Amino acid sequence: MSRRPTRLLIPFCDDSTLIFAVRLRALLHEAAPSASVILGCYMPEEGLSRRQLEMFVPDGDYLLLTDEGLVQAVQDGQYDAVLTSRVFQPLRSLLTTPAFRHHRGRAQVIAFLGGLDFFPERGFANRMPCDGVFLFPQSDLKTFADYAAQQAAHDSSLGAPLVDFGHPTFLEPAPNPPGDLADRRDIYFFAQAISPLTRRGRVHVLNVMTALAEAYPHRDVWIKLRHLPDENQTHLHREKHDYARLMDSARQPWPANLKLTACSMQEAIERAALGITCTSTAAIDLIREGVPTMVYVDYVDAYMDPMAAAMRRIFAQSGVIVTLDDLLHLRHGTPDPDWLREMFCPRDLGQRVLAMLERLQPLASSASE
Repeated sequence: MSRRPTRLLIPFCDDSTLIFAVRLRALLHEAAPSASVILGCYMPEEGLSRRQLEMFVPDGDYLLLTDEGLVQAVQDGQYDAVLTSRVFQPLRSLLTTPAFRHHRGRAQVIAFLGGLDFFPERGFANRMPCDGVFLFPQSDLKTFADYAAQQAAHDSSLGAPLVDFGHPTFLEPAPNPPGDLADRRDIYFFAQAISPLTRRGRVHVLNVMTALAEAYPHRDVWIKLRHLPDENQTHLHREKHDYARLMDSARQPWPANLKLTACSMQEAIERAALGITCTSTAAIDLIREGVPTMVYVDYVDAYMDPMAAAMRRIFAQSGVIVTLDDLLHLRHGTPDPDWLREMFCPRDLGQRVLAMLERLQPLASSASE
C-alpha cells in the first residue's frame, strides 16, 4: 500500500503570519511537490483586509479556521503537522495537556519565530510546548536547548522540542546582487507599525525622508506603508501615528518626489536602489535580496522605544546601522559575512522541515505505545 502524501497546515491571521505562510508553502512545494500544503486563516484573530488577502493569496486558496476547527485539524489526524509562526491559544492549550501530547495520530506542531525576536525569553516560553522549533540566530539554538532542558527538568510532562535553524524570510542572501540594481534610482523607507513609538519620532523620520527627497530630486523617495490607515485595526501592533495622516495634517507642501505606497514587500524590493528602516524586518528582506540597506535607530525619542534598543542589539555586528549623517548622505555599509552566517539559514529549509517531521513521527508513535 502506497503512503498518502504528506499533509501540512500553515495557519495565519495577519499580514506577518500570512507572509510567513506563503513563503514557507513555496519552500515546501519546492522540497516535496507531492505534499499537500494548506493555508488556514485563523478567524478568531483575523485582522486582514481584502486588499491584503488578494495581494498575497490572489487565488483565495485557504481555509477558514475557527477555534474548534484548528483543534480538530490537530487532533483528528487529517494533517501530519501544523507549521506556525504564532502559537495560537488553542495550540498552547492542547500542547500543555499530557493526554493530547501522547495522542496517537495527532498532528505534530512545529513553531517558527514570528520574525525578528526583540524579546527572545517570551518567544522561548511560547514555543516550549511545541514538538519542534526553528530559531535564529544560530546562537539561540543552544540557548533554547538549555532553556528547554531546564523547563523539562521542572515539569516532567514537557519534553524538549527538536530544534533547528531557520525561517522562510531569513534565507541566506543570493550570491549576486540583482542585475538591474545599477539602473535603479528609487529610495524606499520601510515603516513599522509601532516604531518609532512617539509622534515626535515619526515626524522626525518624515522630516528625514523629506530632506532626502529635497537633496536628491532626481530620485523618488517612497514611504512603504506597513498597511493602509483603515487596515489592521485588530493587529497585535496597532499603528497610532501613521505617516499618511501625519502628511495630511501638516501645513506644508511636500516634495513631489516624496511619495507613499502600500505595494507588496516584493514589489518594493524589486524597485529599490536603497532600502531604509528603523526597526522593520524589511531590513532582512533587503539584505537577503542583495539591496543596499540602512538601519537607522537614532531617531527622536528612541530612548523611549524598547524596539530601538533591541534592533541595535540584533544588528550591532551587521555593518548596516547608520548615523543620521550617514543617512542624509546615503552612505551605506556592506553586511558583515560572520553576522550573515549567524542570522541567515541555508536555502534547504523546506527539506529540513520535512526531515524534522520524519524524526518526530516515530517519537510520537513510541510515546503513544
